Amino acid sequence: MSTLLDGVQSLKRIEAWIARNHPDRLPFLRPGIGAGTLRRIEAKFGQALPSDIRLLYAAHDGQPEGAPTLYLNQRWLPLDLVAVAWEDLCLRYGCKTELRPAAHGNGGYFVQAAAWSANWLPLFGSPSGDHYCIDLRREPPHRYGQVIWFLYDQPERTVLARSIGELLWRVADGLDAGKWRLDDGYDGLSD
Repeated sequence: MSTLLDGVQSLKRIEAWIARNHPDRLPFLRPGIGAGTLRRIEAKFGQALPSDIRLLYAAHDGQPEGAPTLYLNQRWLPLDLVAVAWEDLCLRYGCKTELRPAAHGNGGYFVQAAAWSANWLPLFGSPSGDHYCIDLRREPPHRYGQVIWFLYDQPERTVLARSIGELLWRVADGLDAGKWRLDDGYDGLSD
């Protein structure tokens, strides 16, 4: 399952499902971005984005306003809005990067921080200020690229998936299996 194209292929499957089942909710995804935009945004973050994120944004620059949310109540943000959200979160919570992992009782894991890490990239966002973030910390290596659930009013940071590809694959497979649907309560895709 784990190739760099998994996320792009999953997006194609998700968009095809929307087109078949809810053609009135198109467009679901925005056109991709160019290399110049990507370099400009990477300069803001001070580092290159992971290859899977670069490929996703080259294929599609997030979702247009008004499209159903891609994952529960979280809309996939265009890259310029990712930069704005990241800057806002750094201003609001500071740009600390030190984190402490902690085990959770049900076998899942939390990543605890004072509130925010500048190494988290908020790719998804909700109107309430919650985000699904990609962890760009390189140490320890197995955490690089994991998807973290940032709830603005909760101190715990749950790890949702090991990668953005895994998260999108989960949605695509869920739609194909009939376990996921377009849920008006979430204004988007949900299980």
